[in-house]
Amino acid sequence: MENKAVPKRVVCFDALNILACLSVIAMHCNGAVHVFADTYVWRQSLLVDVLAYWAVPVFVMLSGATLMNYRRRYSTKVFLKRRFLKTGVPLVIWTVFFYVFYRTRGTIAWTGWRAFSNSVINFSIVPVYWFFPPLFMVYLSLPVLSLLVQNRKILWYMAVLAFASCSVFPFVCTALGLTYWGSFAFPMMGGYLLFAVLGYLLHTTELSRLQRSAIYVLGILGAAVRYFHTVIFSVREGAINKLTWEYTNWPTVLLAAAVFVFVKYACRYPLFQREKFVRLVKWLSGASFGIYLIHVFIMEQITYRFSINTLSGWWRLFGAFAVYCIALIAVKLLQKLPYVGKYLFP
Repeated sequence: MENKAVPKRVVCFDALNILACLSVIAMHCNGAVHVFADTYVWRQSLLVDVLAYWAVPVFVMLSGATLMNYRRRYSTKVFLKRRFLKTGVPLVIWTVFFYVFYRTRGTIAWTGWRAFSNSVINFSIVPVYWFFPPLFMVYLSLPVLSLLVQNRKILWYMAVLAFASCSVFPFVCTALGLTYWGSFAFPMMGGYLLFAVLGYLLHTTELSRLQRSAIYVLGILGAAVRYFHTVIFSVREGAINKLTWEYTNWPTVLLAAAVFVFVKYACRYPLFQREKFVRLVKWLSGASFGIYLIHVFIMEQITYRFSINTLSGWWRLFGAFAVYCIALIAVKLLQKLPYVGKYLFP
């Protein structure tokens, strides 16, 4: 194993960014998974959800892989300022846009400042923006975690302990019918911090073929357990059993780690060394954040204007690609706007 510096741009980061962005859209075009019925449609939608579920954890893993050693490039003050300008400003702009749009359309109504403040704090105006609070907490934790980049044993210790106490132990307690109050959760690395540290460690660790194979097997196991457990127990109970769900649950952690490692090593193949292909990947990756910000608007417009049944198989399997392509074009065009483009989509 060796410790190495993380360069500013790494092609596998761009590839993961694109795939994760597309997978998030696929989950949002897959509403049928949340409506249980013992049918082929529901099982197919569950399969789509399971195969795309790694995307959110991998986004956080990318943040850890790219930002954990920020101190080599700039101060903590500059780091926090850059994070705010890159994520906070666009979040405010597009939240205001959606609020005005939904008010104009009559989707939401003014019911007082308390209700408005509650909707802002809980991100109910644009529910898919729920991802920002945990991401911001990761950013605010990195000034502390970044001090440990040279002490990899401590980071591995924290990652293993967090995985055991926050991903495995709650699952085991629930599966055995035991009450779990969270008392054993590792306080130093709760929530999504596990993914940030794991992303950094997996990227800066050279894994042997055997180690990679073990990670792939565990990732496949995690996906299989989530799928078959959900099907079997949901059919038995007549409602969706979500024991194996949640992004921090062990099946998803294993799947996310497997996808991250697979793409890392796949990007060493000759195709990813070709200059034109690398430029294309970087160009697409540069739009991922913007696509995430507006894909719900694009999705709503497509389904409304073309009267698309969002529970249909066509939409579930191909809708994500349509939304991605249209959002990509919109982002690239808006990025070219003078003065405001850089604030809309940094």
